[in-house]
Amino acid sequence: MAKKHNMTLEEAAEGGPKEEPKQKARPASYSMSATERVFANSLHLMDGHLREEKARHEAALKAAYERGLAKDDKPQKSLASPKKVRSKKPRGMPPKIHAAVLLRETELSLREISSITGLDIYKITALKLKNRKPAA
Repeated sequence: MAKKHNMTLEEAAEGGPKEEPKQKARPASYSMSATERVFANSLHLMDGHLREEKARHEAALKAAYERGLAKDDKPQKSLASPKKVRSKKPRGMPPKIHAAVLLRETELSLREISSITGLDIYKITALKLKNRKPAA
């Protein structure tokens, strides 16, 4: 009997070759939800679609090489509208207003605000002093 199933005598005595289960065994009470069933049934369709698309792409690439496309040629630029070039103007708030907002709404040091806005530390100090609430 061991010869018939290509096993050694020791394997036959133990009950056959031990194979690791390919997937974790699910508990007997586990049942797939409807979503899981749909996903499991459509998974093989996606794999087939990917194989078909890959084969179609490779065939088109091969045909292009036969027509004379060199492998190092870069693809043509798209015919879409050209990218907009950013203007040189700085965007956002003017530096004095930005500094005033940072002084009012943050606890940054004067030196940090100076580096963010590009203003002189003395101008920022003057803004801070001017924006103080008057004593009542």
